Amino acid sequence: MRGFLRDLFRKAPAPVLEWGQLAYHLLPRTWRYGKAFKDALALFAQSESWDQETLVTYQERLLEPLLAHCYENVPYYREVFQERDLKPRDIQSIADLSKLPVLTKEIVRKRYRDLIAANVSAVGRESARTSGSSGSPLEFFMDGTTRSVERALALRRLLWLDYRPTDVLAYFKVLPLSNPDRFIRYFPGARELRISFHNSDDERLAQMVEALNRFRPAFMDGWPSCMLVLARWLERTGKSIPAPRYIATSSENLFPETRRTIENVFKAPVIDFYGQEESVAAAMQCRFAAGYHVQMEVAVLELLPVQESEVAQVVGTCLHNRAMPLIRYRTGDLAIKGDQGPCACGRKHWTVAGFIGREADVVWTPENQMVSSLVLHYVFYDFDEIKEAQIIQEDLSTLRILVVPWEKLSDETRKGMLKETRSRLQSPGMTLIVQAVDEIPATPGGKRPFMVSRLSSKDRL
Repeated sequence: MRGFLRDLFRKAPAPVLEWGQLAYHLLPRTWRYGKAFKDALALFAQSESWDQETLVTYQERLLEPLLAHCYENVPYYREVFQERDLKPRDIQSIADLSKLPVLTKEIVRKRYRDLIAANVSAVGRESARTSGSSGSPLEFFMDGTTRSVERALALRRLLWLDYRPTDVLAYFKVLPLSNPDRFIRYFPGARELRISFHNSDDERLAQMVEALNRFRPAFMDGWPSCMLVLARWLERTGKSIPAPRYIATSSENLFPETRRTIENVFKAPVIDFYGQEESVAAAMQCRFAAGYHVQMEVAVLELLPVQESEVAQVVGTCLHNRAMPLIRYRTGDLAIKGDQGPCACGRKHWTVAGFIGREADVVWTPENQMVSSLVLHYVFYDFDEIKEAQIIQEDLSTLRILVVPWEKLSDETRKGMLKETRSRLQSPGMTLIVQAVDEIPATPGGKRPFMVSRLSSKDRL
């Protein structure tokens, strides 16, 4: 019901939305997000001291009724079980999940209706969609608890960083606020400063800095690209803001040089979070910022090897969405295999070394070589004229580089970028095109990914 009402509320006029949000944020978190939020917080408090064996046992205890629900109420999974002559009881452990096939985005689109649970009514589910960073957006459903569990996970992340209820939080979003005429909004009840990076020109960036100086947030939370633009603007103008305790990032690749720039300018450590709209896998750094602690209480994360490399595909199973269960769902993301071992924080969740973006975040050259966007991202750090950039692989032999300059893109910078890109690609057969633009085109979810590949699967093969 909560999600159904939220969907209706989103269609209200901007003034109604604005005042509704103000009143909504006056409520305590437990009232805003409901019983599932409160239950998840209680679980997280309890599981802080669990060892890995206890965490796995808890996952398997949730998995058993979830698979039974899928078999009884979700046509697609009933078909999958029957094709393999399986029953839910045949999957007794996390390892047994491999008896089921991987679920891809293509299958979700093709079998969309067959993946919706018959026993969850329209009122009991909420529509959602991915940002479409590497293709068209994917639409799916969540049940009434999914968002609440996500909210609890977001609060857990802050609590791991010694968050206090009196702390001010600054959230940076790319999409416009509920009132598109405003891009900065403070909610006193929640002590949250909301800033939209939509159309972030010099004047708006100056107003953002003014708001940050006024409210002095203890935590700044945003996409790495937003934090990087603001950091570069502060460097260019010589301005500064009070140092927050932490910078929290998520939703995009956190490139090493991006982290260094943000930490140097804001004088605060960057703590990264990995997740996705589908809520099938989650992992986050603690204050030691070493590996990513896999959030085993909410999902099962699997790493499937990619050939003989240290890279693995991220496959996940959400443990708390009954409306449209996603079992062994291939996220399209890549991670570095290997448990980092015990963390200094003492928590026993297994850890992943790092997440390196999506399968589409690589350039394939005419010489059949693969070049990571991680390598190409370094090209743009030594050019002060550049505000933002994006690389688009148009076809196997053409790379288009979109550049948003702060003012003007000089011939010297253009030539320097071409030389640096060519050097890192090591591809004499690749045609490079530099194009100055007013802004990087956004996906429907507001993201501006650094790397966009328009190659088909056939091209990559």
